[in-house]
Amino acid sequence: MEISLKTSVLIQKLMEIDKTVPFDADVVTGEEWWPTPISRVYHNPPHTFVEFETGEQSQDDPDELTIYSELEIRVHQMIQIRDFVQSNKNLQPEEIISELNVQIERLRAMAEAILKQ
Repeated sequence: MEISLKTSVLIQKLMEIDKTVPFDADVVTGEEWWPTPISRVYHNPPHTFVEFETGEQSQDDPDELTIYSELEIRVHQMIQIRDFVQSNKNLQPEEIISELNVQIERLRAMAEAILKQ
């Protein structure tokens, strides 16, 4: 059974429901699953806009793009390691670890050189 409502009717019904709720209903957004309060709802037919309260972001908090970039780099590194191991199945585990340690030392030297600039 499909029910169709105009947005304005839906908003009115939600406002009526809101009057009966004995607490402030918060909306959960994002990956953190922390409640984010709604600061206002703006209805301009046919569109409805929901504005969420936003706290100030600390300089220490990485933004979403930085987090995705870091994860992408880590995935790429894991794929390289997997490919290296699969293409060198004739090596003993100790030899593979030794080669990976050589690669880690190269990365460390590169990072130190970049940080000195």
